[in-house]
Amino acid sequence: MSKAFYKYMTYNTAKIVLENQTLRWTTPATLNDPYDIQFDLRIDFDREKVLKNALEKQWRVFTGELKGYPGNPISVMMDKLRPYLRQMPKDFFMEKMEAGIKKSFEALDKNIQQTRQITREKLSTCKILCLTDSPTNQLMWAYYADSNKGVVLQFQNELGESSPYQLAKQVSYTSDMPMLFEEDELSDFLAGLTNFDQKKPTDALIYTKSDAWKHESEWRIFAGSGRSKTAPHEDKAFGSRELTGAVFGCRMPPEQKTALSLIITKLYPHAEILQAAPANHSFQLELSPFNEA
Repeated sequence: MSKAFYKYMTYNTAKIVLENQTLRWTTPATLNDPYDIQFDLRIDFDREKVLKNALEKQWRVFTGELKGYPGNPISVMMDKLRPYLRQMPKDFFMEKMEAGIKKSFEALDKNIQQTRQITREKLSTCKILCLTDSPTNQLMWAYYADSNKGVVLQFQNELGESSPYQLAKQVSYTSDMPMLFEEDELSDFLAGLTNFDQKKPTDALIYTKSDAWKHESEWRIFAGSGRSKTAPHEDKAFGSRELTGAVFGCRMPPEQKTALSLIITKLYPHAEILQAAPANHSFQLELSPFNEA
């Protein structure tokens, strides 16, 4: 059984989603967190530590103790120099290579603001679908489902189809903005041992949020800039069998339950309809099959 994901929404939104069989994919500017995908990755690493570690690793690559990464420019340079400079003293090697590493730091400082601006502009048009992994999150019911008067829709991969839910990634929550690169990662690159994973910084921006939002237990699906790059959002169709359930809020008016249950029964007959209700002996919501009186 594939993992289930949930989307909290008001009655009016749910009615549109169910009737049109579409979900709204949004851009960062339309989300309620002003930092969402629009923050800068930190570069406040210990430069003396990185310099020292990178030089030691470079020497070990030069002497052949460590194997350089084939595509790394430092490793390529080492391979070219090694046959001619085998007798080079370590102190002389360190002195010459230190200057190069410091120039790399200077180039980083010079270009970082422009790089950040370009990244922000590029990601400002991206379309994402925000989901969560629980239908009984009381804060989510309060914030996104009209204080328990709305509904939660359940989505899953459709067997045998290329459903987007298999691409969902869990959001990481942290008190600090993530680093552009960790110190060991940077020293490895400067020593010629690795190449940077270009996807890693982008993923950090898309799938990292402040721990103030941890209660949302969010999962995301990223779709690049979608069909229309400049659109603030896009309503994309989902497969009818991707909707596998619905949960009515404990304060949802009876006539609205009736209206939605008729739509679901007609368009999504396979979907399970559940009713949320406060538990008797704990501050939790319990789910049970919906039975219209």
